[in-house]
Amino acid sequence: MPLSFEKPLGTKDVLPEKLILIREITAKSKDLLEKWGYEEIETPVIEYHQTVGLYSKIQEEKLIKFLDPTGKTVILKPDLTTPIARFVSSVYRDVEFPIRLMYQGKVYRNLGSHGIEEINQLGLELLGLENLEADAEVITLAVKTILKSTNSDFKVSIGHTKFLRLLFKEIGCDEIIENQLFQYLLTHDYVGFKDLVNKLSISDQYKTYLQKILKFRGDLNNILEAKSWFSTSDWHNVFHELSGLWEILTQYELADYVCYDLSHVGRQYYYTGLIYNVYCAGHPYPICSGGRYDGLLASFDRPAPATGFAINMDDLVRVIIKEQGPAYCQDKTLLIYSPKNRLPAIKRAEELRKQGKIVIMALENTVTENYIKGFGEIIKSS
Repeated sequence: MPLSFEKPLGTKDVLPEKLILIREITAKSKDLLEKWGYEEIETPVIEYHQTVGLYSKIQEEKLIKFLDPTGKTVILKPDLTTPIARFVSSVYRDVEFPIRLMYQGKVYRNLGSHGIEEINQLGLELLGLENLEADAEVITLAVKTILKSTNSDFKVSIGHTKFLRLLFKEIGCDEIIENQLFQYLLTHDYVGFKDLVNKLSISDQYKTYLQKILKFRGDLNNILEAKSWFSTSDWHNVFHELSGLWEILTQYELADYVCYDLSHVGRQYYYTGLIYNVYCAGHPYPICSGGRYDGLLASFDRPAPATGFAINMDDLVRVIIKEQGPAYCQDKTLLIYSPKNRLPAIKRAEELRKQGKIVIMALENTVTENYIKGFGEIIKSS
């Protein structure tokens, strides 16, 4: 069967009404972020495998690789954060930190027999600041960006990558067990997680700790019980950061949008500290994710702390369409004319367009009754 009308599995045709909505979301978001000092950047859709491909920490099998004309292995960029780290460490190497950048574009990942995963993202990166003020700024902007487009109920679920790593270290889990437990949490397979915990050769107290992390969700007070489990400075620093972040976000008046989840696992392996997902009511997947990645820029020989977020535009659009209705269209005017009054019809159409209206001209007897139904206003030029 010919593939003339097919597209690669996983890629998308974006319809006009959806593209209009994406452009509106993007325009509102960029206007907001510009006011906070973020500048837009665009990086190539193709990057070298030996740099962005390796340092992105995305599994090798998910990279879409091919050879460029010089014989070097290149990839379709699998994320937008790593190319920005590459850019800041090269083109912007002499630009002083902190650097605030925003972006909107697509990333591509290999899903094997399921085809290509094509994700349209909008996000930002705040590079060069290590303090909680930076984490709070980024989370605040994630909330404000989403609020620009939807009134749907949503929550920012915040975790900390060091919590689980330090817990597994104190318990003495080997790497294989640790990775299995991480995978269960990542896929929300809590039954599998509990079963594995029960089979581990560890003390009952440690088993209780592992089981309890599934219940540590909600406001700050709901997670502070775990602070007393261990006495190391690294362990207590995790809770110091979680508490400090809550204080700042409360001052940003975001307490109603924020909750904690100590079982939260970041999908990107370069995350090093505070991480978070944004969930909308009735939508099963996070529409936004982000966190701190203090080690990534060191891969490009410019060590610096950093944090950021990325919004999945397709998921956000689904939330908006569910909230506002299945159809999104702009009111259009159809101006019907005859050959003898073409000139006045052209002038009338131009006047209406100057007023901000969308006007389509049609020669009489060339439109059907069904076609006319798609217009909010019908004008017959005489």
